[in-house]
Amino acid sequence: MKGTKKYISPILTTIILILFTIYLYTNPQIIDGLISVKTIYILLIMGLYLLIFFVEGVFIQVTLDIFKKKVDTKESFFLATISRIGNYLLPMRAGAVFRAAYLKKKFNFDYSNFLSTLYGYYIIFFLTNSVLALLILLIKWFVQDQQYMLLITFFFAISIGMLLLVFIKFPLDRYIERSKGITKRILTFISKFLKGWDLIVKNKRAFLLLILLAFANIFINILVVVSEFLAININGDILDSILYTCISGVSLLISITPGSLGIREAVFLITSGSLGLNSDQVIQLAFLDRGIMFVLLLVALFVILIFFKRYNLKELFFSEKREVK
Repeated sequence: MKGTKKYISPILTTIILILFTIYLYTNPQIIDGLISVKTIYILLIMGLYLLIFFVEGVFIQVTLDIFKKKVDTKESFFLATISRIGNYLLPMRAGAVFRAAYLKKKFNFDYSNFLSTLYGYYIIFFLTNSVLALLILLIKWFVQDQQYMLLITFFFAISIGMLLLVFIKFPLDRYIERSKGITKRILTFISKFLKGWDLIVKNKRAFLLLILLAFANIFINILVVVSEFLAININGDILDSILYTCISGVSLLISITPGSLGIREAVFLITSGSLGLNSDQVIQLAFLDRGIMFVLLLVALFVILIFFKRYNLKELFFSEKREVK
């Protein structure tokens, strides 16, 4: 069973790509709409994504600073970018593995503490997206008389779940004392991870800054969505753009395929009524966004390999692999 798990993601990704190809073949008007996209929009969206990478890098800087690990702006931008490359081009959030390996190799940053920072990123990111989505859905309900109870329930549940994870405590010390062997090692690792998260939450200044950075991330993503709507002549209002952004954010909860390929699109197709979009527009947006991101990350990877040689990615990741073995 363990051996078959590694094949699930590539098989699923291949199936999704085949379905996309068939859809494009049977709906050539989608290609026509994409061909007419002006270069200025493509460059604008690429620039906005680079700005998002920068914000994510600052997020990494702040979380590492809590654990007394210092990285400069250039290095944090590099870490955010390689994380994006791994997450987007490889399955199962591989970018997180790259970042963990880098921080362990260079800073001896404990894996349990790294998981605390990753845990913090996703909790804050999902919480801010969910709260904002709830606000937009309530405005649509009371101002525009559009009721989407299933979405409201979904985002409310995520918001409550994330809040519980922020404030709930898991006292494991007494269980660790009674445990032995592998159970004790697992509980000790989890305890260190939770203590690391608790360290982040208790640093109120840093925690507030992380929330502000998450909202900044969402704001720039909204600009990306608005730009993409304009690029393919979709007349979506600002509420639809914000809701689209938030739904895209929480779709990362399911990351079986690279960049949640197919998963995010399926979510958009299911919720298209609340976004004022039809199925063709959802697919057009998917191809535009993923195409731009794919090209941007390939260029970023090339630039990193040529101009960021001091980070020596090949030596870092292959040596890490040998150490694990």
